[in-house]
Amino acid sequence: MPWQSTPYVLLLFLSALVASLWAGYATLSVPAERRDRTVLAFVVLCLSAAVWAATYGIQLASTTLEAKLFAHRLLHVGAAITPSAWLAFALAYTGRGENLTPPVVAALTAVPVALVALLFVNPYSLALVDVGLATTGSLTRLETTLGPAYQFHLAFSYVAVIAGAALVVGNAFRSGGQVKRQAVLLICGALIPLALNVFEALSLPPFGTGPVNLTPVSLSLSTACFGVAMFRYRLLDLTPIASRVVVSEMDDGVVVVDADGTIVDVNPAAEAVVGEQQAAVGSAASARLPEYDRLETATDDVLVTREGPDGGRFLRLSRSPLRRDGETYGWVVLIGDVTTIEKQRRALEERNERLDAFAGVVSHDLRNPLSVISGYAELASETGDPEYFERIQSTTDRMTAFLEDLLQLSRQGETVTEFESVPLKEAVTSVEDDIADGDLTVVVDDAVVGAVVSADRVRFRQVLDNLVRNARDHADGPVTVTVGRLPDGFFLADDGPGIPESERESVFDVGFTTREPGTGLGLAIVRDVVEAHGWSIEATDGEDGGARFEIVGVEFVEADEHADPIDASSEVS
Repeated sequence: MPWQSTPYVLLLFLSALVASLWAGYATLSVPAERRDRTVLAFVVLCLSAAVWAATYGIQLASTTLEAKLFAHRLLHVGAAITPSAWLAFALAYTGRGENLTPPVVAALTAVPVALVALLFVNPYSLALVDVGLATTGSLTRLETTLGPAYQFHLAFSYVAVIAGAALVVGNAFRSGGQVKRQAVLLICGALIPLALNVFEALSLPPFGTGPVNLTPVSLSLSTACFGVAMFRYRLLDLTPIASRVVVSEMDDGVVVVDADGTIVDVNPAAEAVVGEQQAAVGSAASARLPEYDRLETATDDVLVTREGPDGGRFLRLSRSPLRRDGETYGWVVLIGDVTTIEKQRRALEERNERLDAFAGVVSHDLRNPLSVISGYAELASETGDPEYFERIQSTTDRMTAFLEDLLQLSRQGETVTEFESVPLKEAVTSVEDDIADGDLTVVVDDAVVGAVVSADRVRFRQVLDNLVRNARDHADGPVTVTVGRLPDGFFLADDGPGIPESERESVFDVGFTTREPGTGLGLAIVRDVVEAHGWSIEATDGEDGGARFEIVGVEFVEADEHADPIDASSEVS
């Protein structure tokens, strides 16, 4: 087969070699487990450019119409797929790889495959209307008249190339100062083939008036630019590999920040904290994350609070460097939601504080009665006076009551176990029957009749028992306790001495009491059980001048005809 010699052939073969080498380097240098969509699309782009350049060189070197036409058809195996590969690479590189779904990949592949098939069979001149040879100087060229299918492919190719260039250039401009060299490479790689195509389409000198289409050469230059940016400057270690390979599916938020403090990438979980990715990328990290400056000097993680749809959230921030060859390219900020852990820690802290309070109460409230018992026991042994034995018995009863209250309070971690339907009136009646005191009268309003509370049956009865006993024990004589209904709860009010306004917040504290024999634990138990149900309690004035305790946030349910009756003899523990 005769060949014609031209420097363009050598240039095209050299371009094919460059693109092939980058495809091989990307395949060999990236481990199989890290070959994400970006690397795969880059390899396909390099191979398609290599096939295009090599077969175009063969077409130029050949001299017969048959050889040139056959090579022309073959070169489109690379040329037709290059725009689709270019757009796929741009999508994957800029963090939009999830858009490369099977239907999208099929659509990007369908047009090139259809064109290649039409070039070989060319029914109704859909791909090529006419072909012939033309001579420019000493170079014999193939001239073609394009059919409608080829024109459609050209339009598709320009849209794909322009869209891909826009994505890559936009991503490059959003990169921070640390990656300016990489950004220049990205912009050059995106714009060189696009600019050359404009020259070719408009026949503008110096590139648009020559006898050879230099687009395959420009694509080889683009692959070289992208290859250097990706593998020499490790751009894939910052964006997108840091997010796509490691953090895209993480529950914790991840913010990638360059060395100048500019956000360059955000994973979906972090958008709730720093805002949507498109708005956050390019912003100063300290503007989107005010605590970022603290991370620069902190020796440990930073705990911050945020308001969420379900209330306050606790977030733990940490920062780790992104280094390569001793150079720091940026930072990864991890944002972990530690709300559950932090609440548990604070609850444990509160419980430990309460245990410390127990120790003080126990040391005070048990030491004194034991001293009294010891003194009266000595007097009783000396005198045999029955009065001393009665005082010993009274003091012992007081200690027993104290220990029972202390046991109840120590079980607050087991306060609520299982909710069920509890009729309010029956629960109050069972408490009254259990106390059975001639000085105590319990009145239940009509509005309470039929009211059913969703509660832990045993602990709910404990609340009512302690409140009723509190009213009885603080009255100097007969006392009446009234139980009434509130829109979102109920109240217990007595006609006793009441609670001074200055002490209404303190009555729920462990150890607080206004009477000498009191343990100061009963209302503390009430508060803990009420809050464990998700309710709240407040002490206020009664209509008759006594104390009134309002419990709100209560969930009332429909009466359950099959609910177990309240056992008046059930033991409160």
